[in-house]
Amino acid sequence: MEESKRLLDIGETHKAFKRLKNILPKFKDTQDEWKIHELVGAAFHDLGDAEGAVQAYLYAAHKDRYLRSQRSHYSNYLFALHYLDKLTDEELAGEHFVYDRLFENDYLKAETSSKTSGKLTIGYIAPNFLESSSARFYEALLTKYNRDKFIVKCFSLSYESDQFSTFIDSTVDNFIILEDFSIEEAAQEIANEGVDILFDLGGHSAGGMTLQIMSYKPAPVQITGIGYLDTTGLTAIDYILTDNYLTPIGHEKYFSEKLIRLNNAFAFTPTKAMIDSFKSRTSNSNSITFGSFNNFMKVTDDYLRCVKKILNAVENSKFIIQDTTAIPARKTEMEKRLKKIRLPLDRIEVRLGNDDYLNDYGDIDIMLDTFPYNGGTMTATALYMGVPVVSLYGTRYSSRFGANILRLAGMSGLIAKNTKEYINKAVELATAQNVLNELKKTLRNRLNKSELLDTSDFVSDMEYYYDRMAGVE
Repeated sequence: MEESKRLLDIGETHKAFKRLKNILPKFKDTQDEWKIHELVGAAFHDLGDAEGAVQAYLYAAHKDRYLRSQRSHYSNYLFALHYLDKLTDEELAGEHFVYDRLFENDYLKAETSSKTSGKLTIGYIAPNFLESSSARFYEALLTKYNRDKFIVKCFSLSYESDQFSTFIDSTVDNFIILEDFSIEEAAQEIANEGVDILFDLGGHSAGGMTLQIMSYKPAPVQITGIGYLDTTGLTAIDYILTDNYLTPIGHEKYFSEKLIRLNNAFAFTPTKAMIDSFKSRTSNSNSITFGSFNNFMKVTDDYLRCVKKILNAVENSKFIIQDTTAIPARKTEMEKRLKKIRLPLDRIEVRLGNDDYLNDYGDIDIMLDTFPYNGGTMTATALYMGVPVVSLYGTRYSSRFGANILRLAGMSGLIAKNTKEYINKAVELATAQNVLNELKKTLRNRLNKSELLDTSDFVSDMEYYYDRMAGVE
């Protein structure tokens, strides 16, 4: 088992997977069987195999004898489910609602402290506050809040730090690290801080550890959003942040939480590197390059079939598909998938993720958003870097996020309602060279004036709801 871990750590994914398959029978029906399934899930993740990861994490949850680690396995399972394209909205919601049963009636209420200030104390809890995709959408909440009315405290489950976390630490009223605390101790620490409203930024990411803390109800009002694009299924969470475009009227049945519908469920804050890296690329009608810079786990076969039709329709076009990780095995497996679906491999470049990805946007004329699990930060970043994105408006929160970004950016014309329209919009834009070049030149200015970057309205709307949730007149 330790050798398999070592192989995964050094990127020898195929060797690790083969070894795990060989040793799994030896651990069958033992108390350590779940550990093998967990490692198999990690291996499938590193191979970009969503279905395999889903199955392995579910097996781990079933085989583990310990309730708390069962919850983590099940969170990994729920997160991975979003990569699958054959799951109905009802099925996905139902699997999330099962999560609450893992807590049974074991909810505890942490002892809360009496308020020492007339201001509302808003707590934000996350696995960490490192630079990340979700950070681009929640940064404004931590930096642009009304200090006359609110106190903001951040609770990180990790000592890990970077430039972003250091910035947040210096900006908010209190930055507390809970890594050395047990789940119960962490909940009590939050309660001791007198938090009135606790905002979960993790959801089922990182094994759902933020949710396990929130199950103790350390704050009178608890909300989730931004970091996880779905219901948590946890009844200890009172509200989820959304808007009417992501979650139309009638979709309440898919959530265990009450819905807070803002005008916009998020706002995008570009990094300084993004601001400094803009280079407008002039497209050449004789050689259009499509692209995808999303996690390979989001790349479904149906998506690749659409790409194939787009390439067939646009003469001399190319496709660059770039991962968000630098795991070599993923590149190998993606190349196998492309060959299996019979895409024109001589017109496709498969790339690993890298730290210089901002410059890589200069290689792309049109981004093709993944579905049913859309891109988030990658979509917003593409637009900000002057690269238009075609996105499919799906049936649920996580499959509407990309389209919502386009809507807020004032680019609704690039939103498709079905795969046929998705293909047509990509082809039409690729063959309208003057339109495409003008769009690429003006995109950043459009975004700077758009709702997507309107962090002030987003924060003020959120604070209006904070007052309502806390009963402040």
